Amino acid sequence: MLQIQPQPSTHALAQQFTLIGTVDIEAIASLETLYILPANCAAELDFALVQRVNSMGLAQLLKLFEHWQKQDISINVTNVNRMIGVLFKMTGLTRFLNDEQKSAPALIIPNAQTSNAASIAPIHSAASNDGKLKLWVEAQNSYQMNGWYFFNTYLQRQLGREVHLELVHGAMGEQRSKIEQMDIVFTNPFDATRLLMENQFSPLLHPLNQTDEVTLLVRADDPRQKISDFHGGKVITATPDNFVYLLGRFLLEEEANTTQLDYTFSGHDIKALQMLIKGQADILFMASETYQGLSSLTRNMLRKIDHSETGFAFHLFCAAPHCAEVGKAITEVLLNMGQDSQGRQVLADLGLEGWSRPKQDEINMLVMLFNRYMAVNEPKNLSVAS
Repeated sequence: MLQIQPQPSTHALAQQFTLIGTVDIEAIASLETLYILPANCAAELDFALVQRVNSMGLAQLLKLFEHWQKQDISINVTNVNRMIGVLFKMTGLTRFLNDEQKSAPALIIPNAQTSNAASIAPIHSAASNDGKLKLWVEAQNSYQMNGWYFFNTYLQRQLGREVHLELVHGAMGEQRSKIEQMDIVFTNPFDATRLLMENQFSPLLHPLNQTDEVTLLVRADDPRQKISDFHGGKVITATPDNFVYLLGRFLLEEEANTTQLDYTFSGHDIKALQMLIKGQADILFMASETYQGLSSLTRNMLRKIDHSETGFAFHLFCAAPHCAEVGKAITEVLLNMGQDSQGRQVLADLGLEGWSRPKQDEINMLVMLFNRYMAVNEPKNLSVAS
C-alpha cells in the first residue's frame, strides 16, 4: 500500500510530498490525489521510504507526470533507491530525477561477439503437428523441461484436442521465424512483445508473482570483489535480445564503465555458465530463476555480485490472430489449474504459483521498453555457431 504525506513548504507554488510503501496497481487511488495540484507549481516527490516500484506502478507514475507536464508543473523526484533508479533509467524517466541521480547516460547496445563454442538447445517436439494445435514454449529455465511435457498432456485433456508441443530453451537464433507460425506461444518478454506488435498476437497470461530478473555471477575464487574491479573484463550471457541482458547492462552501468567491457553471447545459459567456470569470461548474466535452480555443487563454484528486483517484465502466453477462441479456452484452463490436484502438480513441476491476466498498462510498458532498445538498438547480424 502506498501512503502520500504532504510536507510543509515556504513557497505557495512548491508542493512537496513523501511517498511511503510500494508503488504498484494498488497505488492508483493514492496517486489520484496528486492530479489536483495547481498549474505552474513545482512538485517534489521524496522516494526515500518507497521500497519498490513495479511495471504497473511505473505506468501510473508516467501517467501522472504526463498530466503534470500538460499543466506546466515542474517535476523533481528525489532519494530513489538503486533499483527504482534503474527502472527510471530504463524507461527514460531520468529527466525527473534530481541532478545527482540522473547522471548516467542512455544505454547503447554494443556490437557483440558470438562464442564459437555456443550451441542452440535442440527443439523437442511432442508429435507430428498435422491438424493439431501448435504450441510453442520457451522454457524459463532448463529445469522446467519435463514439467512442460506434463503441462501439454494436462492441456490436451482439458481442451479435448491434440496439441503439438515445440519446446525450446536457450537462444532463439534461426528458430525465431518458426514462432510466428505457431497458434499459441509462451516466450520471453521481448519475443512476446515482438509478436504482439508485428504479428497481431493477443496477450493471454503470465506467471503469477514471477518476473524476469537477472543475477550477476563471477567465479567463487575470483579475487575481485567489486564490479568496478572488472574494468576491461569479458561478460558472457546467452543472447543480446532479451530482458535479462538489458537488466544486466543497467546494473553494470550503475557501478562501472560498460564501454570498457567485452560482451559475448553463448546462445544458451548453461553454455554461458560453463564458459565462466572455465575462465573464458569474467562476469555472467543469468536469469535469477535459473541461478536459483542450480545444484549446490555448481553454486559453490560461483559468487553472486549483484541481482535485480525490478518486478517489471515477464514471460507471456500469446495467441495468434486466428486462435482467439482457443486462446480464451486455454486462459480459462490455466486460471483454474489450482482447482484440481493434477493442475496443482503440473504447476509445481513448472515451479509456478499459477497464472495471471496481464494488465494493459503492463503490456504498454513492455512495448515502450521494446521500442526504446530492441527496435532501434538491436544488434545486427548475430548468429550462434553450431
